[in-house]
Amino acid sequence: NTRIYQKNPNPDYFQDGRIKKGTEYIQIDMETLMNSLQPGQTCEIADAYVGMIDKVPARVIVHRLTKQQQQKRLQDQAVREKKKGMKYSPRSKRLSGINVYMTNTSTDIVPMEQVHDWYSLRWQIEILFKTWKSFFQIHHCKKIKPERLECHLYGQLIAILLCSSIMFQMRQLLLMK
Repeated sequence: NTRIYQKNPNPDYFQDGRIKKGTEYIQIDMETLMNSLQPGQTCEIADAYVGMIDKVPARVIVHRLTKQQQQKRLQDQAVREKKKGMKYSPRSKRLSGINVYMTNTSTDIVPMEQVHDWYSLRWQIEILFKTWKSFFQIHHCKKIKPERLECHLYGQLIAILLCSSIMFQMRQLLLMK
């Protein structure tokens, strides 16, 4: 439910010259934007601001899904509705046809075409750390001397490396069979 805004070119002003708060930004209608894109098309919203209360400047990239991708997403939503006993709003179901990426990196560093790839990589790394956190309890640490902490950390990292290497080898052996 994050809202995306653009600066209003013609805001209303008070008599003392201050901008009236409700007229400084214009909310972007995501459904209209989605309908203006062809399936598989990507666009970047220039000078976007994100947030309901504080408007934070961000780079916003919107990608319209293909019909097959949208159907898959709607099927997943239907399964989730049934499993969790919840109901998605019709607007939410309509908006499931787009992916929205928000970033603060400039176009020079990450071009619009590479944003999805970078986010995918980031999500994979995040999942990896969550796995480490749950299996190796790396988020639990008592108050100890810095030397012991370093030793414990190195031990945990070696254990993670060994387990990851073994899992990789097992996966390779299973794929060969």
